[in-house]
Amino acid sequence: MKAISSETRKVETDCGTIEFTFERKKIKNINLRIKNDGSVYVSAPLRVPFKTVERFVISKSEYIRNAVRYFSQREVKKTEMKYVSGESVTMLGKKLHIKVENDSREYVSCDGINVNIHVRQPDNYNRKRNLLNAWLDKQCLTVFEDVMHEVHKKFAPYNIAFPQLKIRRMTSRWGSFQPFKGVITLNRRLIEAPKNCIEYVVFHEFCHFIHPDHSKKFYALLQIMLPDWKECKRILEESIIL
Repeated sequence: MKAISSETRKVETDCGTIEFTFERKKIKNINLRIKNDGSVYVSAPLRVPFKTVERFVISKSEYIRNAVRYFSQREVKKTEMKYVSGESVTMLGKKLHIKVENDSREYVSCDGINVNIHVRQPDNYNRKRNLLNAWLDKQCLTVFEDVMHEVHKKFAPYNIAFPQLKIRRMTSRWGSFQPFKGVITLNRRLIEAPKNCIEYVVFHEFCHFIHPDHSKKFYALLQIMLPDWKECKRILEESIIL
């Protein structure tokens, strides 16, 4: 949607000064967006006072700081990830250290502390990357399906058929649903989050089978099904930035 006005603003927070591009648009809610380069964009309805916008930015200051830091670290990670011993991957909220081992068999194992990449040629970058990604894909499938079965039981009174699970990389959302096809799609990166955060996303998508929008009834149902959903959402947004 085209901005009606745009300007650069600053606000002082407990996390320091936050500079952001502020836009007025024909929208209903205040929106926050952080680009890959760490720049911050805030858009607001035409008649919302700027003091209200300032309070909104201040309330999101810790999230903004973590997001900017994440994007900065991610750019470094893109250039440095070599799949060698000493690097790390995150799974279920825990950082696991990578160990590359020379082995006649090729597979990946995990002891809860280390992710061991067994490979015939320890210097073969593509092979190590493919082995690790295949292993992570299996972890996604196992964990996500287990969570979906647990959540599905909570929705037994609604007679919802167990949905098909699809997993893919998404850059702007944690999950999506297709109620008429009976499909829930989850972001592959959710495997990095603590389990309760994954549960929050699955509960969110299951609630859409009852209320396909984000109405008051939708959030009322989510509150009943998962009373601490707001805390789970906060942890998810602060620990993993899309």
